[in-house]
Amino acid sequence: MEYVLIGKIVSTHGIKGEVKLKSNFEFKDKVFLPNMNIYIGSNKIKEVIVSHRRHKDFDMICLDNYNNINEVLKYIGEDIYASREDLNLSSKEVLDSDLIGVSVYVCDKCLGIIKEVFPSSSIQKVIRITCDKGEFLVPYVKEFVKNVDLSNKKMVLYSMEGVMKCE
Repeated sequence: MEYVLIGKIVSTHGIKGEVKLKSNFEFKDKVFLPNMNIYIGSNKIKEVIVSHRRHKDFDMICLDNYNNINEVLKYIGEDIYASREDLNLSSKEVLDSDLIGVSVYVCDKCLGIIKEVFPSSSIQKVIRITCDKGEFLVPYVKEFVKNVDLSNKKMVLYSMEGVMKCE
């Protein structure tokens, strides 16, 4: 089974066993569902989500068979994972983690390799590309990204006048 990191338990909320998660996972709608299996910590302890809600900048979940704060305290600070198979991603849905190590091209010229994908202060994500001359950032939006081919570990960006143009 392949596990995908979806967040981290940062604390509890209330006294009835609800846990507070910090998650930037891009497909929350596919994982934070009732009866969805999640796996907690380095030992990947299987738990089942009973409910999910948003509260401020956090995701709040209740786990099956936990009804008391003292029962979930052991999970504070632990990473949470989902099974890739359980996500049921379409062929067009790409996990941020799958982009790490992908080569980036403009006009058949390799610019570098993706080292990081992260949220910016706005709604869009940003990819950090490193090359021999350093690194640069590109918004991860359809106006910049022409194609992503994970099987060949290749991303093609559009040529942009004044930013990246073909010679």
